[in-house]
Amino acid sequence: MASGGDNPDQPRQPRNMQGLLKFAMEATAAEDAPAAGQLPQMDEDRRRFLEEALKTLTVDVVQEIEKAMKTLMDPATEEDDKAEAIDVIIDYVEDIDAANDFFKVGGFVIIKPGLNSENVDVRTGTLRLVGELAQNNPTCQQHLLEADVLPRLVELLSDEAPVASQAMHAISCMVRQFEPCLAAFIDMGGLECILGCIQTDNEKLRIKSSFLMSALCTEFAAVRDEFIKLNAVERVVASIRPSKEFEPKLETALSTLTVLTESQDAIRRCQAAGLSLRSKLESILKLNDGKEECLEQIEYANTLLKRCFTDNNGGTDR
Repeated sequence: MASGGDNPDQPRQPRNMQGLLKFAMEATAAEDAPAAGQLPQMDEDRRRFLEEALKTLTVDVVQEIEKAMKTLMDPATEEDDKAEAIDVIIDYVEDIDAANDFFKVGGFVIIKPGLNSENVDVRTGTLRLVGELAQNNPTCQQHLLEADVLPRLVELLSDEAPVASQAMHAISCMVRQFEPCLAAFIDMGGLECILGCIQTDNEKLRIKSSFLMSALCTEFAAVRDEFIKLNAVERVVASIRPSKEFEPKLETALSTLTVLTESQDAIRRCQAAGLSLRSKLESILKLNDGKEECLEQIEYANTLLKRCFTDNNGGTDR
């Protein structure tokens, strides 16, 4: 990989035109505005860095990807070197065309071994790679579905914290806006997995799970209804514990419940006396009144109170 010069503080070298433009904009912003009629002077380190960056734009991306793949497939390669090779590939496949080229040159052959690696950095890196390949890319989403990686992603939700949160991110990238992957995920009990993850103490996993659940419920009313049938309302309400201070887990639960209660069925479930939701919401408002850091908790609690415990709550089920 080309170096950014002798200065270790230089930013990471861009690999494509988008990265170079970003760097140029940041460099421009960092300079003082020149006086009228004068051009700003570029220091020697920046000049050398830009020259090297321009050279990298002529790099054969496929060749670099194949080189990284060779490193990954060599049994003698150290685990740290494998993790670094995965990072190299990720840098390139941020571009959708390069992601599709990665499949064409047989790159998917490294995915399952990476997901099954005993090294946590390799597993995590491979999950990041899956997410990068799948995000907003129906071609790679389809190829990943055919490669049958979803079952392993679901298994990794039970792995240690950093692996589990990256597994949920990879799943999210595969199933959002691509119904074949979503259908396969649902068939293997994926909705139940999401419900389990939003109740975990792993904050990153909980947030990613809540985001995916909200996205799916917003996009597909039928998926929201399935979550409700799986007692999502009851499970989320059970996890709500009023607090005197900002509590990420509480905010996630309130946010999730707000999405679910777009359904009249969910509202009816929230009104069940045994859940004590009304008293919980009132306690949240009382305990957090005037606390700026709790504004979102307060807003969610107010929304839920009005939606579930007033007579005028017929505007849902969109």
